[in-house]
Amino acid sequence: MIKRHFLFLIGLFLLVMTACGTTHLATTGALVNVYHPNLIKEGLVCTTQGKSGISFMYVGPETVSGQVTSHEKEVIAQYAKAVLGDTRFINAVSVPSMEGEYPDLSIRVHQFFVNTKRERDRIVRDGVFQASFSIRQAGILECSTSEPILIEKHFEVPYYKSEALPSELRIKEIMVKEAVRRVIRQFVPVKSRVLRPAKMEGTWAKKAAAMINAGNCRGAYEVLKLLADNPNCTDAGIIYNAGVALECLAWNEANDQPTQARYLNKAMEYYRRAAFLKPNDADMQRAVRDVSYELETVFASFGRQEKTKRLLKEYKTPTGF
Repeated sequence: MIKRHFLFLIGLFLLVMTACGTTHLATTGALVNVYHPNLIKEGLVCTTQGKSGISFMYVGPETVSGQVTSHEKEVIAQYAKAVLGDTRFINAVSVPSMEGEYPDLSIRVHQFFVNTKRERDRIVRDGVFQASFSIRQAGILECSTSEPILIEKHFEVPYYKSEALPSELRIKEIMVKEAVRRVIRQFVPVKSRVLRPAKMEGTWAKKAAAMINAGNCRGAYEVLKLLADNPNCTDAGIIYNAGVALECLAWNEANDQPTQARYLNKAMEYYRRAAFLKPNDADMQRAVRDVSYELETVFASFGRQEKTKRLLKEYKTPTGF
């Protein structure tokens, strides 16, 4: 009796596992990049929010003050510039803003030192960097840290391996860069790679979805383009999948930002039309939110960068003698 009951349970388990194996979430679609705002503020309070995203920022020795030498001001400014460049969204400018074209990053240092000492058979190196930060662009952006940011580092190695200990200069670089990253990251969108699902309802939408899923996003767009561009088309699946194909092209085939922006703007048109036709479709509404944010922040920031570059070029070019 016990053996029969055990065999019954084994059979039931295998049946459930088989059923679960044939049940899966839909994975038809295209992998795309999605940007979201960084919600981590690190104590940076903004009384004036400014535009979404910062394309340029100035930081130099004259924007660094406090308990530091002139040489340390230059070093700190260089480290901060390096962090701005690493974001790929905020470019460090080499000349101060003349008429508030871009914000300044001000750093007031309260503590900045690295101490090295020997403790028995070990070498210990401790570093401290404490500073208040503010980002200001006259009348447009006013932000500052509510409390100074404190970075502390501790390194120790056996005395006979003292050469493996980071240098004092390297520790100072690590601390300053970490502090600057904390301050500016709320202005840098967070990128993730997600699956943009394609719709399978209807013959044309289903064919295009299969092509998108196989990686042939350009072919899918060519199939749907004439249908989706017809103002009389009310098939939300066709219109939405045309958007998915274009968003896929933007992130997987486009070689430059203007091309990406063109693809995404057209995809946004399709997504908005599809979302209007199917207001309760969560995928369509999410696509509108995602691409709208990207166009208003990431690509708007790139556009402002190009505009500011032109202004800087005009500023540097002599107009007469």
